[in-house]
Order: sequence, then structure tokens, then C-alpha cells
Amino acid sequence: MVCSNCKAVIQDGARFCSNCGAPVTAGVQMTPPGGQPYTMQGQPLQGQGYNPMPQAAVVQEQTFVVRKMPIILIIVLTFGFIISSLFMENGSMDVAMAVSCLPGIILLFLIYKMDRIEPEPKGLMIKLFLAGGFIATTAAVIIETIVESVLGILIYDNGILYCFAQAFIVAAATEELCKYTLLKLFTWKHPAFNFRFDGVVYSTAVAIGFEVVENVLYLIDSTANTAFTRAAFPGHCIFGIYMGYYYGQAKARQLAGDNKGAKALRRKGVLTAILIHGTYDFICFFSEIFESELIQILLFFALTIVMVILNVTAYKNIKKYAFEDKPV
Repeated sequence: MVCSNCKAVIQDGARFCSNCGAPVTAGVQMTPPGGQPYTMQGQPLQGQGYNPMPQAAVVQEQTFVVRKMPIILIIVLTFGFIISSLFMENGSMDVAMAVSCLPGIILLFLIYKMDRIEPEPKGLMIKLFLAGGFIATTAAVIIETIVESVLGILIYDNGILYCFAQAFIVAAATEELCKYTLLKLFTWKHPAFNFRFDGVVYSTAVAIGFEVVENVLYLIDSTANTAFTRAAFPGHCIFGIYMGYYYGQAKARQLAGDNKGAKALRRKGVLTAILIHGTYDFICFFSEIFESELIQILLFFALTIVMVILNVTAYKNIKKYAFEDKPV
């Protein structure tokens, strides 16, 4: 057989390409560099009855089902959770707790299953989840309390600047650095870290652990509608996807002897997560300083659109990262 992605020869019965990691899809015809169509058994198609048009129609139909339907579902769920939050202020807190925690647990399971070439050790995944949920959140709360006190003294009277500092320094930088520190501590030298997509799996495990515990802490002093708002946007998971992508690429650079390049990629991953995290939080904080109901509604609508865009983009990217997975 010949890989449809990198054109390398694949052994019969293999589920993934040993060269690029691309999945071998049963029943799909592959074309080698010479251009002659092959069957899944590696034999050229013979006879005059071969017609590529029916296959093209099947592929087109599969494209809609496989690619479009999950995106539509993500959009519907995002708007559904947001709309539900408008009517659930006095809802059951038990339901709210479940709503806030379940999306993260489901996402962790789905991302783990996407790592199809070589699944990660379950013990390591549990350790990362618990570290993100308890160690990272505890450290973040302590640091945020200190930094917020200092900012409150220095720039509290400047509304926009205070919102910016709250979003990018207090929340985004503190939380992403806490998660990254644990991510690197537990995984950088771990022998299981041998594929690039592993970086995404590890990063999101820490991030989702952090998110689940943070959601519970938010709900202690909040109402049930907060759970639906937070469920609409699994932010920490999304931030973790981008951090993990560059983290996995950095591991490959480091093993290739490029330590400087590896550090630059790890730094890029953290900064990307901080930028997305901080921008989202800034819109949230910024909407709270206006007394005008109209402006608050417009900013709420803008925030919803941002949620949808980030959710859909993260889904597309993580599918791409999983498909393009390679050994480090």
C-alpha cells in the first residue's frame, strides 16, 4: 500500500503510516507518485469499468458528514449554552455543577482518543489532570491575589488599563504560566513523550483539570447561569491546544539538537495561550465597566461570536494536528 499523505509504502494491515502517522482509511483508493490508482491491497486498478466519479461523489458526501456536522454541532451547543444561561439564574446548583464539569471531562476523553498512533499512559494522564486541577489552581489563586492587590493600589482608577492588566497579567499570564510549569515538569523528559501530538494531549489534560476545578470555585459564589456560560466556552482546553501544539514541536527540535529553537517554540506556545486567554478575558472585564445596557448587550453578543469562532477554530486545528502527527 502507498500512504495517500506522504506517499510512503505501508505494510498490509497497518492502521497508520509509520512515516507520517496518517490514518489508513479502509476502502479509500490511494494514488502513488506515478499517478496510477491502487486498491487497498496495493494492486493497480484494471479494466475499463473504472470510473472515478462515483468515488468522488462518496468523498464529497463524507466531507459534509465528517467535517461540517461537528462544526454545526459546536455552533449549536455554544449558542444553546449561552441562551440557557439567560434563563437559568435560579436553576439547580447540582445541575449547574454537572454542566460546568462534564464538557471538560468529555473533551479530555475525546482528545485522548484522537491520539490514535500510540495512546498515552493513563497514569500520566490522571497525574496531569490532578496537577492542573489542584496544584495549578492553588498556585494561581495565591499569585493572582497578590498581583491583584498591587494593581488595585496602582491603577484601580484607570478603568480600561485596569481591565487590561486584570485580563493579561492577573488572569492569563498567571494561569497559563502555572499550567505550563507543571506541564514541563511532568512530561518534558517522560519517555512516553515521543510524538508531536502528545504535547497537545498533555497540555489539554493539565488545562482541563484546571478548568474543572476553576468552574467549581466560580460556582461557589455565583448562580447557576454562570455554569452554562462557562460550558459554552471551554477556554482552558482551547488555550491548552495551542500551547500543546508548539510544545510538541519544541520536543522535536530539542531531540534534533536545536535547544534554542526548542525554547523559542515553548515560549511561543505560552505566549499564544496568554494572548488568546487575555483577549477573551479583556472583553469580559471590559463589558463590566459600562453602565449602558445597550453597550453591555452589544459586547455580550460580540463575546458570543468570539466564543463560536474560537471553538470552531480549535476543533479544526486539533483535527489537523492529530492527522499530521509525527514522531518527535
